Amino acid sequence: MSMEKFISVGIAGHVDHGKTTLVRYLTGIDTDRLKEEKQRGMSIEPGVAPLILPSGNRIALVDVPGHSDFLKNTIRGLSSVDMAVLVVAANDGIMPQTKDHLAILNFLRAKGGFIVLSKADVVDRETLELAELEIRAILDGSFLEGKQVIPFSSVDRRGLDQVRLAIENEVNHVHSKSVHGPFRLWIDQLRSFPGFGTVASGTVFSGSIRQDDRVELLPPGKESKVRFIEVHHQRVEQAVAGQRVGLNLQNISLQEISLGMALTAPGVLHPSGLLNSELSLLSTARRSIENRERVKLYIGTFCTTALLVMMQKERLHAGENGLVQFRLEKQVPVFPKDAFVITPMNQQCILGGGQILETTKEKFRARKAMKALSYLQPLQRQDVNSSVSQYFPKFPNRPVSVEEIALATGFPMESIRRVIASKMQNRELIFLEGRGYYDGACYESAKNLLVTVTRNILSGDTFRLAAGSEEIRFQLDPNIDSGVFDRILGELCTEGKLIKTELGYCIPSFVARHALQREQLIEKVVEFAREQGYVTFSAGTFWEIHESSFAYREVEKVLDYLHAQKKLVRVNNDRFLAIEFMQEIKEKVTKLILERGNMALGDCQEIFGFGRTRAVPILDYLDSIGLTCRVGNIRILGPSGLKPKS
Repeated sequence: MSMEKFISVGIAGHVDHGKTTLVRYLTGIDTDRLKEEKQRGMSIEPGVAPLILPSGNRIALVDVPGHSDFLKNTIRGLSSVDMAVLVVAANDGIMPQTKDHLAILNFLRAKGGFIVLSKADVVDRETLELAELEIRAILDGSFLEGKQVIPFSSVDRRGLDQVRLAIENEVNHVHSKSVHGPFRLWIDQLRSFPGFGTVASGTVFSGSIRQDDRVELLPPGKESKVRFIEVHHQRVEQAVAGQRVGLNLQNISLQEISLGMALTAPGVLHPSGLLNSELSLLSTARRSIENRERVKLYIGTFCTTALLVMMQKERLHAGENGLVQFRLEKQVPVFPKDAFVITPMNQQCILGGGQILETTKEKFRARKAMKALSYLQPLQRQDVNSSVSQYFPKFPNRPVSVEEIALATGFPMESIRRVIASKMQNRELIFLEGRGYYDGACYESAKNLLVTVTRNILSGDTFRLAAGSEEIRFQLDPNIDSGVFDRILGELCTEGKLIKTELGYCIPSFVARHALQREQLIEKVVEFAREQGYVTFSAGTFWEIHESSFAYREVEKVLDYLHAQKKLVRVNNDRFLAIEFMQEIKEKVTKLILERGNMALGDCQEIFGFGRTRAVPILDYLDSIGLTCRVGNIRILGPSGLKPKS
């Protein structure tokens, strides 16, 4: 091989068919370590032994229990293998666990391997040939179809060299696990050493891990530091996908960690209790499976009880497949495309298996079936283009990144990028720098709706000259991403569909049609202001004089509107004056002060035609705008009153 590969090989098969013996002859290691295993003469826990191949490459052999009582341990042992050696005793032939182990390996996506026909020394040639024919019959359609069948004997060692060469050959053709992506490992062994603490072992499922890296224990969600790493009992600084490792974890006791938990890069996975999945029943399943049946679900080294909710039919028969939702008793940290197997609640046999399509927070409901299926079916048929298209409308409020889509769908990032590039050309997607991609249809819909929302705000109050951005956003969608919203506002202003002012946003050439009553009210207020002359008035004054013909709030709005239109001047205490009379007052006051040097309150009757009580609000206003300046009981010209007239 041109480069080192890290491969795990599952040694599978029925109890007492010689799996552990084969491993011992290949590696010199007895994988039955437990006292009970020695006493009973059978494997109870998965055992791991390193094998150095003729090429010098080192792989891991995983010897799994063959007895049905330990099916959970068998699944745990086979959960991370890349290829398999199926061991079948020549004198027994195909047995129940032979079929179950083959089914597990199929569902968990083992990619290569071959068959060892053990105990070849106890049968004649004809029996060997019949055994091979029987084996080939059950391999049809499996990953081992057409693979080598090698007779082997632990007595005379026939076939041992061929087995070594066959492993080497298969390893050459099997792809290693991906070193790309976040670190992940399913825990399949736990030990504690005095002075060191907890060591969790398993196969690195993806990514890589270095000494002193931080990891997250899931589902508890507790972080820890990796003190040291061992690969086949040797300390290393780094381990990568495919390698069997032991990780010494800081501040994690044996009481808070268990088999079936996962170690991951911090923050990349969130345990889920609802899994939308594709399930296939074995063609040899002895019975159908019903909607809302409880089953045992196995993912990685994790096992839990799950309620199985069918999405398309009420039951699945042997050999059928369909979309289902698993509602778990315990949450599990999984990615889409993770493989699983299921067993009945009360039987140690494989019913079926499949892959996770989506982790979700929503329980499947029949009334929303079309929406759920429209997203899941493209995932089921591995249609990257449709899956990406269906993903964006799930998030109408915010952009999403390529990394997020990859984590949510399980598709490679390069495939997703190609789809996104194509959609960008067709303006099916919008790119927001630093935020990600946003659905083009959602964008255009929000853009059109934003203009309508602005128009409605302005129409709802005919005296408003503009709508504030926060008010528009709240009525459009309070959850919309700020980057998306700001970009839409900017585009609408560039296109001339909105105009930005100091007060907010308005629509060009949009004139809110005043209701007839309001038009009448405006006319009456303007007429009243002219009748008042120099006398200021309030909303209450007008409202009382007109015998409450108009709503008080409407009168206030009209006064605000006329003030904004520069037809009225607002003095203190919300009193108003027609702007032309205020202009006359300014001219008279300026002229008087220029002639006399100052103005006293006693001059009010001469200028305004009324006394100090009514005049004070007007004088205070002139002070506030800088026309006059109060000095004791008199007023002189202020800064703006002293400016030369142009």
